[in-house]
Amino acid sequence: MTTVTAPTWAPWTSYYDSTGQGPHMVTSVASDGLNVQFLLDRFILSLQAGQDAPFAGAAGLSGALSVDVPPDFNMAGFLLVVNGHLEKTPGSQAVVTCSIGHGTQSLSSPLAYPRDQDPVTGSDFHLECFTSDYNPATVGVPLYPPLPPFPVTLSMQARRRTADEAVDISVTDFTVILLGSS
Repeated sequence: MTTVTAPTWAPWTSYYDSTGQGPHMVTSVASDGLNVQFLLDRFILSLQAGQDAPFAGAAGLSGALSVDVPPDFNMAGFLLVVNGHLEKTPGSQAVVTCSIGHGTQSLSSPLAYPRDQDPVTGSDFHLECFTSDYNPATVGVPLYPPLPPFPVTLSMQARRRTADEAVDISVTDFTVILLGSS
């Protein structure tokens, strides 16, 4: 029997992938095994280009991760960190949501009163959400059961009110961090 000495992450399992991002994610596991980062190059939602383009849209990426943790790791749960960029005109709306396990966080950019001189506004965003969990090795005796996979979901939705309005949302990366307690 092999004893796990550092957390070991299994590959991402996709459940839903509206942008085709899954096969193109670049995965990087920290040297200590405590986190895994996924770089994204096409998880984008863009609403613009006039009267014939869509006025509303949504995109989603959902899947699961699992990790083998050392029996002596005092686990508290998982932290999901999502980074991206949002640009929009005042007469448009956007929401970015992330969830891991039972934890969810959203960024909402509501409709603003459009003025003739209002420019496109843009900014980077950073979302975090947490789900608690425990190491199965803390209950029972060997042979310990594996830690079951946990779901991770990212979603974006946007709406523009007129042909002159626009919304661009891109999620550039997400990281799942295995948190311990003392």
